Amino acid sequence: MSKKSTRSVVISVRLDETNLAAVDLLVNAGLAQSRSEAASQFVGFGVQASEELLRKAKALEESVRLLKNEMLDAVKQRDLSKVERLLAFDDKLKNAAAEDGQTAVLLAAYTRANEIKDLLLQKGAELNLYEAATVGSTARIRELISESPDLVNSYSYDGFTPLGLAAHFGHEEAALFLLGNGADPNRKGRDGNLDNTPLHAAIAGNHLHVAQLLLRHGADANALCEGTWRKGFTPLHVAAHFNRGEIARLLLESGADAGIRNADGLAPAEYARRKGNEALAAQLEADAK
Repeated sequence: MSKKSTRSVVISVRLDETNLAAVDLLVNAGLAQSRSEAASQFVGFGVQASEELLRKAKALEESVRLLKNEMLDAVKQRDLSKVERLLAFDDKLKNAAAEDGQTAVLLAAYTRANEIKDLLLQKGAELNLYEAATVGSTARIRELISESPDLVNSYSYDGFTPLGLAAHFGHEEAALFLLGNGADPNRKGRDGNLDNTPLHAAIAGNHLHVAQLLLRHGADANALCEGTWRKGFTPLHVAAHFNRGEIARLLLESGADAGIRNADGLAPAEYARRKGNEALAAQLEADAK
């Protein structure tokens, strides 16, 4: 008895907003890998069966959403054991992301939850450009920039550039690659709180060698922060804020002006003294004379 042959035919289907939302629901719930696969499921199951499929998809989507939020909360609380339990339950949570773009990897890096960050990376979290810059994965940065060169001066969901992130977390190799591929050393973030340059970010992170690298590549030693937290801060003001004496010396040697005042009318030396950093204040005052 001969077997009945089967063949597939590609057809084009126009979906209204309701049907498209249903298709996306199947994809988001993990019941289909793509919109085309989801649409073919509707065709195969028929309308009545598809309604049952949609009910299942909605339940699964809500479950996935809750799990993602639980993962992000566990990272925020630096709860390593809970993160491990969640990953054991669903390995895909290593790529958990909120709707605004915050991801588990970025959150772990921002909160200095290094054990969690390392665990997520060991589990094979798929890094976007900003995550790669934050954790210093130059290989991943290279891959993504080669695919989309314009991303080199783009902004993360929270307003930071790839170079700003690499600088703040002290990843010299990643910063060098970004600079070599067109990253602007003076492009300010647009997070609203800091709106600073990569040089400001490197100083805040206490990364002398990255600061040196940025200055060699044209970073402005007198650039001003524009955000609400440190409005009008030069790199010297940031050094004064964090009591970075060695970096302050580098800035002065690189032409930083110790007489520039911030939005509150304070020169770096005056600000350092207000912060209780007397030795640095004296150093800055001597240079300003």
